Amino acid sequence: MASRLMHKIIEPYLKTDLVVMVFLSFCVLWFSLPAGLLCLLLVVAVQVYHGKYTKSKALDQIDSYEENLSADRDEISRAFTENSPLLLSLIDMEGRLLWSNQRFHAVFDSEEVFYDKVDKNTITGFFDKPEKQMLIPVEDRMYRVTAGVVNNYDRDKKMLFWADVTGYQIVRELFGARRPCVAFINIDNYDDLLASSPSDEQSSITAGIDRMIRSWAQTMDAAISRTRSNRYVMLFDHQHLNAQVEDKFPILNEIHQIETKADFPTSLSVGIGAGARTFIDLQNHASDALDLALGRGGDQAVVKRSGGDIEFYGGALLTVEKRNKGKSRIVAHALQQLFSASDRVLVMGHTRPDMDSFGAAIGICHMAKRFAANVDIILDDVGEAIEIVHEAAVSTGRFSFITSQRALELAQRNTLVVVVDTHIGSLTECPKLLGKTDKLVVIDHHRRSKEAIDNATLAYMEVYASSTSELITELLQYSGDRLEIGKFEAEALLAGITVDTKNFTVNTGVRTFEAASWLRRSGADIAVVRSFFKMRLDFFQKKVSLIASAEILANGVAVAYTKDFDPAMQVLTSQVADELLDMKGVQAAFVAGRGKASTMISGRSMGQVNVQMILEKLGGGGHLTIAGAQLDASPEEAIHQVVRVMRDMKML
Repeated sequence: MASRLMHKIIEPYLKTDLVVMVFLSFCVLWFSLPAGLLCLLLVVAVQVYHGKYTKSKALDQIDSYEENLSADRDEISRAFTENSPLLLSLIDMEGRLLWSNQRFHAVFDSEEVFYDKVDKNTITGFFDKPEKQMLIPVEDRMYRVTAGVVNNYDRDKKMLFWADVTGYQIVRELFGARRPCVAFINIDNYDDLLASSPSDEQSSITAGIDRMIRSWAQTMDAAISRTRSNRYVMLFDHQHLNAQVEDKFPILNEIHQIETKADFPTSLSVGIGAGARTFIDLQNHASDALDLALGRGGDQAVVKRSGGDIEFYGGALLTVEKRNKGKSRIVAHALQQLFSASDRVLVMGHTRPDMDSFGAAIGICHMAKRFAANVDIILDDVGEAIEIVHEAAVSTGRFSFITSQRALELAQRNTLVVVVDTHIGSLTECPKLLGKTDKLVVIDHHRRSKEAIDNATLAYMEVYASSTSELITELLQYSGDRLEIGKFEAEALLAGITVDTKNFTVNTGVRTFEAASWLRRSGADIAVVRSFFKMRLDFFQKKVSLIASAEILANGVAVAYTKDFDPAMQVLTSQVADELLDMKGVQAAFVAGRGKASTMISGRSMGQVNVQMILEKLGGGGHLTIAGAQLDASPEEAIHQVVRVMRDMKML
């Protein structure tokens, strides 16, 4: 107390006093050294004392400030948490509410009421999952809940911040529902439909189709306009697209009910663009989707969304054979021009080629030789399916077979590459070759896939055809002066047609028989063709064993698989699937087995089940009645995946 009193007395004058004291000390020092030194020592002592007192006072002031600040902060925190516009709650790992603020209590009166409205597992999930934020519905409200730890030393508790985002979610959902979609609608085989009807009924048929399409548009509050006799464009909200997807586009089946004199039903192809940022992008998406629908044989709806996602619906009808061969003549002429302008022609089919792929390659090779000096067939693997016919081709001495590696060495920008019996780049014998040339031709009869080669100079894809060999046969008929072919070439092409039509029992039209008849007149020997299909005894035994293991599920779907490995598994599974269709009560068959690199799945159908759409879900493709896929799974798991897909599509 005395020191503080003393300090209060001297502090106001301390600086002046010190100056005076130092001056006097030097004066005393002048007269007496001991006395002067003593005075100077006294001045230093006073200065040291003042410094220590000042520091202590400053520290006391800091401590006092911190105490006051901490108290203020605690008060502010309490005020914020209690009066925050957010709902705040503190929970432990068992989900117990340890604390909550007033806003929280305004929504939830108690812990019991809280857990009546909110799933407890959802709350405790903040401790188990890396997500620190969730959308949690509470009756008619939506909350974005953010979790944070109370401190780094106590991670058994979490503070939850509840933000009401109901309005935001409503706006977001409304935006998603009202986004525009564009649809292009095509009436399939419109000209053939009218040509098959009497002139006095054509207008009523056209009016009936138009009325049904516009009635469908009305159910979606869509704006629709007829752009051509067989084309419409439609604009509607995204919410109606979701409803159509859920119902799998019922218009596709309803349009079949229109009665005509034609021997095929009325059908539509619908291409829909959705989710794009601009109307130009929507238009492009819809156009691409319609091309896919038409390329896959029509009678289906294809939805292309932003990001490249493509969905397929419908496709329940077999493709209708086109009677006009004008396109074959045009394509044949275009091929001749390409052959003549190329220094080399390379022909390839799909990996693990079958008889159709090989026969088509032989036919194109024969055609190209008339116009190009250098023609080679790319073939890396001679499997069981083509072993005999390949030996026959080599024995003729008229064909050059090279590997993929050699093809890459020979290919130049002016080299013409012809792809047959597939239109998917990754499934070709040499995918790398597609980017090494400026000229590319695709000839195929499979339904168009979303992975289709999109930079072809010439694409001849006709899904009505039984096989690619049939298409090549027609092209040969219109090449030059009715180009004659050799006996072996005719037999190879006829073998390709025979395989894909199951001995002319499926996918067979008038033009199929016309092609076979021309090949027969060109020297094809049926006995020789049959010899191409001979099999080993052990292969036949495996086939019988696999058939015996088949199981028939609901709706007449037969499934079978084998754990045994066979290099010709693709041939085995396809033949077994064909055989199973001959069983009473079987409408579709799926057979799986392990091949050289993966598990092969073959799907076959009598027409009631679209095996193409099923196997497309697993990365495969094909036709409505014939399809296949390759999986990196066991044969048993592959069949399980097929069953799961069918259940998801409500086919089982």
